[in-house]
Order: sequence, then structure tokens, then C-alpha cells
Amino acid sequence: MPNSPATPVIVVGSVNMDLLFTGLAAIPKPGQTVSSETFRIVPGGKGANQAVAAARLGADVRFVASVGTDQLGDQAWAALEADGVGLAHVKRVPEPTGVAAVVVDVDGENSIIINPGANATVRDSDAAAIASRYAGSPAVVLACLEVPVDTVTAWARIAKANGWTFILNPAPVPAAGVPDELLALVSIITPNETELAELGSVAELHAAGIPTVLVTRGGDGADLSRVGESDHHQDVFPAKPVDTTGAGDSFNGALAAALAEGQALPDALRFAAATGSLSTRAVGARDGLPTRDEVDGLLSASR
Repeated sequence: MPNSPATPVIVVGSVNMDLLFTGLAAIPKPGQTVSSETFRIVPGGKGANQAVAAARLGADVRFVASVGTDQLGDQAWAALEADGVGLAHVKRVPEPTGVAAVVVDVDGENSIIINPGANATVRDSDAAAIASRYAGSPAVVLACLEVPVDTVTAWARIAKANGWTFILNPAPVPAAGVPDELLALVSIITPNETELAELGSVAELHAAGIPTVLVTRGGDGADLSRVGESDHHQDVFPAKPVDTTGAGDSFNGALAAALAEGQALPDALRFAAATGSLSTRAVGARDGLPTRDEVDGLLSASR
């Protein structure tokens, strides 16, 4: 049975404020200093970006995260609230809000350094109490690895016990790798090519117990592999990228939103690919995130 349109998307992830340097001639090499054309402080964080992407597409988003009680935390909270993200499970904690330094070159490619700050306080001990509010009903859970792995694993266990779809965006891949227990609990994993190389191979991820592997390949689209079925490739939608920061986050948020609506996986993949392409049209992880009408318009024009 397809999920109801009211099925919530529970996003477990990070909140950052991004220090954004754009217009670089090239990403700096070790020991090199380069100048940027512009500098801004904008809201970011993989989890927050994914939550906003899903909310702008009409999903009922419940965000599980932590932000500091500092000024950056105030800005991050206000931005999430303005986009209609459910904040009942977002904690204000006496830690600095997470930050990221993002540099973007003239071709739209980026490099990012993060400091987790309050994101490190997203606790596994809170997962059961929060999830109990949704027990007995369908849900889609989307998690990234900018919060503690133990917390993500706790949510994966809960999703498995409740029959919920659990999507893992394995970014960033921990130095020690992703625990076997977590991999075995994942419904859908969405690595990019770099993350896949760190995790092993599609075949190894299937062998670890993951039934669906969805590899995003930037300008080369995405590949869907499901155990027992033929592989499926999704082409990229035409775009002239201004900034690719957050494109993967928008893809993941859109995928979760589409699955929560009951879209079949190939259709959800196409929906996510269209969202990801549109998201690259503006500088910053959020400014380019599209509305539902924009995504539907692109999909209709591309049929």
C-alpha cells in the first residue's frame, strides 16, 4: 500500500551556519592563498538542508537536531522556521552552533570544512522518546552522518522495528567506516561516487544487507541498484550550475518527500534528480532549493 500524503519525513541530522566564499578562480591547494569575489554567512548543515528541501516540496518534516544558544543558533532556528520545518525535536544546547567554511570556484565546484559544535550533542538516548510519538503509523526517516553514528544507528533500529523506510545519506563517511550493524538496518543508502569508494562497492553494500543502493554521480546522473532487480540509470536534468553546494542534500530531501507520498522508487529517483538539478542554480546550499511547482514544471517539460 502506498504511504499517505501525510506520512511524516523524520530528518535526523546537522544544523550549521555556512561561511560562504564564492567566485574563486580555483579551489586552493595546500599552502596556497586565493581570493574570493564574495563572502556571506548563510544557513546550512546537511540535515537542515535536507529538511528544508523536503519541506519546500510539501512534505510534513519533523527535524531531530541540536543548535547552540548563540547568535548563529538564533539565525539557524529562524531560517528553519521560515521554511516550515517542524522544530519540536530541535534542542537548544549550551554549545556553539555548528559551522562550515565553504569555498566555491567559478565553475560551481566546492570544498567544505565543518566543525560540528552542537551537532555532536544529538543523542541516541533521545531517539526512543521522540519516535514513540509516531509508533503505529508510517514514516520515512532520513539521516546523515554529521551527527553521532550511535544516534543514527538508534534511529535505524527504531525504523526497522516500526517498518519505516530508513534512508542513510552516508556523508561524511567516518574514518572508522560505517558500522556493520547500521548498514544492515538501512533500507536505502545514497552515497556519491567518493563516498561509495570509501564504503566499498555496490555489491559489498548489498552483501552488508542493504536492499537498495542509489549512487549519485553529479553530472552523470544516478544509478539505482536493487537486490533481485535490473539496475536503473537516471540521467541528470539539464542545468547550468552556479553552485553545487547542497545539491546532494536537496536530492536526499526530495527522495524522502517523494517516498513519503507513496511514489514508486524509480519515480522518486526522477523527482529527486530534478530537484537536485534545480538546486544548483543559486549560490549557497538553500537559495536554489526549488518549490514543488518548479519541480513538477521541470518534470512535465522533460517528459
